[in-house]
Amino acid sequence: MKILIFSASTGGGHKRAAAALEEKIKKINPDVTVEVVDGLAAIGKMYDKTVCKGYYLLATKTPKMYGKLYKITDRKNWMFDAVMRSNASMASRLMEEIEKHNPDVIIMCHAFITAMVSKLRKKGKLLDVKLISLITDYDAHRTYVVPNIDAYVLAEPQMAPKLIKEFGVDESIIYPLGIPTFDKFSDPSVKGEICAREGISPDKTTVLLMAGSFGVVGVLSFYEQLATSARDLQLIVITGKNEKLYEKLEESMKNLGAEDRTKLLYFVDNVEDYMHVSDLIVTKPGGLTVTESLACHLPMAIYSAYPGQERKNVEFLVGQKAAVMIDDENGADQIIELLNSPDKLREMKENCIRLAKPDAARDMYNLAMELSGHAPAEDTEE
Repeated sequence: MKILIFSASTGGGHKRAAAALEEKIKKINPDVTVEVVDGLAAIGKMYDKTVCKGYYLLATKTPKMYGKLYKITDRKNWMFDAVMRSNASMASRLMEEIEKHNPDVIIMCHAFITAMVSKLRKKGKLLDVKLISLITDYDAHRTYVVPNIDAYVLAEPQMAPKLIKEFGVDESIIYPLGIPTFDKFSDPSVKGEICAREGISPDKTTVLLMAGSFGVVGVLSFYEQLATSARDLQLIVITGKNEKLYEKLEESMKNLGAEDRTKLLYFVDNVEDYMHVSDLIVTKPGGLTVTESLACHLPMAIYSAYPGQERKNVEFLVGQKAAVMIDDENGADQIIELLNSPDKLREMKENCIRLAKPDAARDMYNLAMELSGHAPAEDTEE
C-alpha cells in the first residue's frame, strides 16, 4: 500500500497537516509506504515561486484585494474559470511526479493540486488511484471543488451543506473528519512537568502570543499593552522566524522590566507545550493554528484576520464560542476583560473540547484504506 500526500508552501498549514498525517500513518502501520511531496515545487521552481510569493504579497500587502479575489473565485464566473484552467494546465508536470511514486492513494492538501489531479483523471489517468482532497480551513472554497475526486475531507460538519447545495458535491463522498494534527497536541499533558522544564510558573495566568507563519509585527503592540496593563500576567511570545520582531520584543521586554514574566521565543518545534500551559492564545486564525489550539482545548483571541479563509475561520470559531475577535486599538483591554471572566473562559474551553477532532489523522488513514479496498491494519502504536 502506497500513499502520496501533496502539500504546498502557501503558508504553513498545508505542510503541517501533511506532516501530521504522515507521522500518524507511519505510527499506525509501518508497512504502508507514505511520502509527502510539495506539489507546487514538484511542478517547477518558477511556478512554485509565483504561486507562493503571489499569495504572500496579496495576503500581507494588499489584503483587501486578496479578499475580493477570494470572494470572486468562490463563484462561477470568468475569473474562476481562468484560475481553474491555469491550474489544470500544469497537470502533466504533476503526473511526472506521481509516476515516480506509483501510489494507491493520493491525498491533496491544496486546491490547485486537487484541480490538476482532477484533470489527470479526466484524461483517463489515475483510474486505479483513489483521490482524497483535504480542505485545511473552515470554509469550503469553490476552487477545491472539482469532478473526479473520490472523497472530500472537511474540518467540521457545518461545511458540508455548502459543498452539497452550492457546489453540487455528492453527500456520499463528504467526510467531516477534521484537519490532521500531531498527537502531541491532543495527548494528555502534565502542566507542572512542562512548566518545570520550560521555566514557566504553573500558578500564574498565562497568555500565549503567536505571530503567525508569515510574521506579524502587530503582536508587539499587544505585548506592550499587556505587559504594562496586567503585571500579574505571565506572557509567552513566539515570533516564528521573524528576527526583526524578536529583536523589537526583546528590547521592549527589557524597557518594560518584564523579563521575569515573559518567555520570549524564536522559532520552536514544541509549540504544543506552550499551548498546554496557557490559559488563552492570541493568534492569527490560520487553519492549522486554530485546529491545534482546539486540540489543546485552548480558547483563542484572534487578531488581524486576512479577508478570505482567515475571516471565514474566525466566523466559525466565534460563532461556536471557542474564540473572540479583538481589535488593534482595544485588544489588550479585551484580553484582560476575558481573563477576568472565568465563566466565559471556561465556556470557551468546553467548546474547544467539543470541536476538537483528535482522531482526524487516524480517521483519514482508515478512509484511505477503505477506499482502496484494504482493511485498516492492526494498530502498532505503543
